[in-house]
Amino acid sequence: MPGGGLRRSYVLGLATAVANPKAAVFAMSFLPQFVPAGADVPVTLMLLAAIWGLVDTVWYLGVIWMIGRVRPVFERPAVRRRLERISGVVLIGLGVRMVTDTR
Repeated sequence: MPGGGLRRSYVLGLATAVANPKAAVFAMSFLPQFVPAGADVPVTLMLLAAIWGLVDTVWYLGVIWMIGRVRPVFERPAVRRRLERISGVVLIGLGVRMVTDTR
């Protein structure tokens, strides 16, 4: 993302997450099963959503950290060339499979 910074990346990621209705639909269908009988439903759902957000934050920070650690390896020209070749072979294989599929 040329000319972008951390703030721009954050805002774009946040906008993408907010604009995705699938996440809200999934949360509304998934979280209620974990509300104990007799518990205050709205408070419990908000607590579960906060825990979910915390777990996601920790997970994505770990992913970002790992990517930052391995990025120099993937920026090497030899590694990049090899990855492009491998992905090209995979895409060609998928194309051949699609063409030869008889269904």
